[in-house]
Amino acid sequence: MNFREDQLSTNFNLPSLLISNRSSLPAKTFADSVNFSLHLSDDLAPLDRINIWVNNVAIKGMNGIDLRDENSKQIDTEIAVFLADGANKIELSVLNQSGIESYKEVIEIVKEGKVNIPTLYLTAIGTSIYKDDRYNLNYADKDAKDLAFTFKQAKCFKEVKTLELANEAVILENLHQIKTFFEQATINDIVVLFIAGHGVLDVDFNYFFATHDIDFNNPGKRGVPYEEIEKLLDGLKVLKKILLMDTCHSGELDKDELIIDENSNSQEDGENGEIIFRRAGVSVALKEDPLNLQSTNDLMKFLFTDLRKGTGATVVSSSGGAELSIETNGLKNGLFTAVLMKGLMSGAADLNQDGQILVSEIQLYTQLKVRELSKGLQTPTSRIQNIELDYRIW
Repeated sequence: MNFREDQLSTNFNLPSLLISNRSSLPAKTFADSVNFSLHLSDDLAPLDRINIWVNNVAIKGMNGIDLRDENSKQIDTEIAVFLADGANKIELSVLNQSGIESYKEVIEIVKEGKVNIPTLYLTAIGTSIYKDDRYNLNYADKDAKDLAFTFKQAKCFKEVKTLELANEAVILENLHQIKTFFEQATINDIVVLFIAGHGVLDVDFNYFFATHDIDFNNPGKRGVPYEEIEKLLDGLKVLKKILLMDTCHSGELDKDELIIDENSNSQEDGENGEIIFRRAGVSVALKEDPLNLQSTNDLMKFLFTDLRKGTGATVVSSSGGAELSIETNGLKNGLFTAVLMKGLMSGAADLNQDGQILVSEIQLYTQLKVRELSKGLQTPTSRIQNIELDYRIW
């Protein structure tokens, strides 16, 4: 959130955000946007930023609209918010420079009129060939190519636009192409970012996606941290965003539950070489659990609603944070990618058989099918799910 620890205050005084023109805002409209008149105030601390979400998507980015240069405790301003087709749940809040957030103001507005057929913007990244060729894979680049081909067969989109990066092209200097590509998407379109290859943990258990020229002994040097992947989906006009990750350790993990596994090799083949783990970097294992409980993350997600918003993207990971991802010579793809494509093409992921495949259906289908085919060695998870948006992707 770009706060320093010394800025955070224990004096818990809430700032205030008031929608001055609330009574004149429409419940329904044919307009593309609505204007909000806001009165922002704080009794003690200068104001820091305004956050705005539409259907749980941070439309001004995770860091919101910067107010720090104003250096003021009282601000009146107007902001235009663009509307998607159908229902729009709009939430606004203000933070002060002590890191304290106001209560959220919520208003719901329905945009009426013709529903636009979305264009799909798909970026597919796959790395099988590495500068350190000891870690070469067989099918990650093919995963990206095959998934792009699969989505081009979809009938629910006005158009499918793709950007593909493979092998030597997967370097830090080329990541700007992805953001530029996604910035073409309009509010009613759909954006999908797919990555396949090595997912590497450093000694502090931080996740990095392995670029072509990554230093596997020091992944922070040329690897892509998860936070930078997430930023590729931040601050876009489009609301419907999905991140698909077919790498080891792609799921969320609790660092306190992990230990370095000194007994594992950096690469490992399964029985008869048929199953190949996409393993590289630090190997980890879960600490022994005398109570035989689930991981903290899994247990918390089961018991409580995840209130984090992030970019508003739904993040689907091919494996748990402490798990490896599998590619097989039989399928000639990563297991997660193969299951995903089959679920779409065959219609098997249409769990309620209504002729449409929604994001929630592909999440559940891949989770069950990958776990079944891997005999429990690999279980896809959702790092973050946007519970306000469930939409058709096939």
